[in-house]
Amino acid sequence: MKIGIIGGTGDMGQGLALRWAPNHDIVIGSRDAGKAESVAKEYYDKAISYYRNINGSIRGDENIRLVTYCDAIVLCIPYESINTLESIADSVKKDSIVICPIVPMSKDSNGFIYSPMHEHRYSAAEQVRSILPDTRVVAAFHNISDVKLRKLDTVIESDVLICSDDKSTVEEIIPLIKEIKNLRPLYVGPLPLSYQVESLTPLILNVAKNNGLKNPGIKIL
Repeated sequence: MKIGIIGGTGDMGQGLALRWAPNHDIVIGSRDAGKAESVAKEYYDKAISYYRNINGSIRGDENIRLVTYCDAIVLCIPYESINTLESIADSVKKDSIVICPIVPMSKDSNGFIYSPMHEHRYSAAEQVRSILPDTRVVAAFHNISDVKLRKLDTVIESDVLICSDDKSTVEEIIPLIKEIKNLRPLYVGPLPLSYQVESLTPLILNVAKNNGLKNPGIKIL
């Protein structure tokens, strides 16, 4: 699979690129093609150093170009940048899978809060769908530690909660999730339920902060 990572020069983008590189062609996206290519080479060198041999690849490209040919696109961008997706809306490959791990949250004196609840707005995943209506949007990977993703010798014992209106699309990304050892994909329901999954992240961070936990995740038992 050809996987484009918009915002791929950040921590989560790096972790996913390194984890998927053995079997997929990864395209690191940035508004600056030169930066994307430089970072992609850095990731590829790290992947080769760890795995010794990979069947996939890692390269860089501009966001507006990679969306025209990638089968799946992962949005590793902050919530505040969602509206920038309008610049790629006319270029994105029709029916491509858009994976949205974006968590809209802020912090006040009480702790981390889920922003849409206070702003009376839709979840991040639903906002993405409104901007990219010709794609198949899947909400996933919200509660996975990017620190653990980037440490390739770390086994991540966690569940990946998924929301999507199209269960066949969910079936397509389940193998992708399972490639990361010990991640368990669980289907929550259609995209309007994505606010439930997104809002777990500030909850987990508040628990971690107040109980001295590092890089927590979630497991349904």
